[in-house]
Amino acid sequence: MIQAAFQTADFTAESVEDNDTHVLQPLLDRCEDYHQIAYGRPALPDQARNIPRERPPTLAPGQGHLFALRDAQGGLAGMLEALRDFPAPEEWYIGLLLLAPEARGHGRGEAVLNAYEGYVRANGGRLLRVAVVEHNEVARRFWTRVGFQPEQWVGPIEQGLRWNRVLKMTKTLSPA
Repeated sequence: MIQAAFQTADFTAESVEDNDTHVLQPLLDRCEDYHQIAYGRPALPDQARNIPRERPPTLAPGQGHLFALRDAQGGLAGMLEALRDFPAPEEWYIGLLLLAPEARGHGRGEAVLNAYEGYVRANGGRLLRVAVVEHNEVARRFWTRVGFQPEQWVGPIEQGLRWNRVLKMTKTLSPA
């Protein structure tokens, strides 16, 4: 039986090992809207396998983690990729929170984030970070609505076929 890392009313977060990231490829393929905004193209055929390789080279084993968000039937409804104690101790960086188009809305993203915040606090995290692509207005509104504060614009950074500015945002977590 697979152990759940955290849960919401709609989803169970299961840890995905670095050598099993291919299980996320169907989700990335379904989320073409996100890939067009961020990269100017659909997901690459090996996009999921590249997730561990795209992490900063200075990370220690176990600092990067990846979760498949499963619905009640066990279907892949989303994913969350993050870095623990990065860029500093007690700071966690969310690389990607992505829900399948059919799973979006109804407060599900916020529910996932709330459950994940509990997981982060329970594991020593005190601050969350995220970077949002300038052209992703929906994402920027989401992160602002759930309490993230703008920190600074960086870039442009080459991402796929695009050069993007990104807004770094932070959220201080209340003690557990």
